[in-house]
Amino acid sequence: MTQVLLVEDDLHIAQGLKFNLEMEGYQLVHARDGNLARQLLFEEDRRFDLIILDVMLPGLSGFDLCHALRRKKNYTPVLMLTAKNFEKDKIKGLRLGADDYLTKPFNLEELLTRIQVLLRRQSWHQQVEASQELRFGEAFIDFERFEARRGSEKLHLTPLEMKLLKVFAEYEGVALSREDLLEKVWEKPDYGNSRSVDNFVMRLRKFFEQNPAHPRHFHAIRGVGYKFTQEPQEPV
Repeated sequence: MTQVLLVEDDLHIAQGLKFNLEMEGYQLVHARDGNLARQLLFEEDRRFDLIILDVMLPGLSGFDLCHALRRKKNYTPVLMLTAKNFEKDKIKGLRLGADDYLTKPFNLEELLTRIQVLLRRQSWHQQVEASQELRFGEAFIDFERFEARRGSEKLHLTPLEMKLLKVFAEYEGVALSREDLLEKVWEKPDYGNSRSVDNFVMRLRKFFEQNPAHPRHFHAIRGVGYKFTQEPQEPV
């Protein structure tokens, strides 16, 4: 059964979500503040398939808890809930590692749909992690043999370029901050200038995009970082 952690201090909202999610077949654990959630996740090492996380919490805030999760290399999908409707708060949540963001008051059907999408995406990530091959556009990459081609042309990628490409594949369709990429690829969240990531993304664009100036697979997300899509998308 899918395990969901709900971190929410409003008992009325928590009880309503618990009832509706359990009706949908999810098993829900409720933590009424950030400190209790931190205890479950870090001290008791409980594992969940999804975390629904309110931003404004007593004690440890949702932003701080999400940041702590990612620093601990816990990449459980996080759906943030908040009464705030400011763009800067959404950007902050995404930068800290949240996967999605929903503003209160929200429509229950929309919430359930977003949960389904995040769980489906997580399942796909796990399949990609087990896979050693990636195909998109004219590109074919064999991570096990450390080989890459675009059409009939053999490409010579460095280990860091190949690792960055693997991370993009594992998180296909997810906006990753430069800090996320530094931690996942370089394994140093405070590594030098985060703009170093930009140079590596530019290299991948030159290797794999038909027109690097107008990328259709490696997208810059303003205020956040980058997103990779297997299916080509028109530049924004």
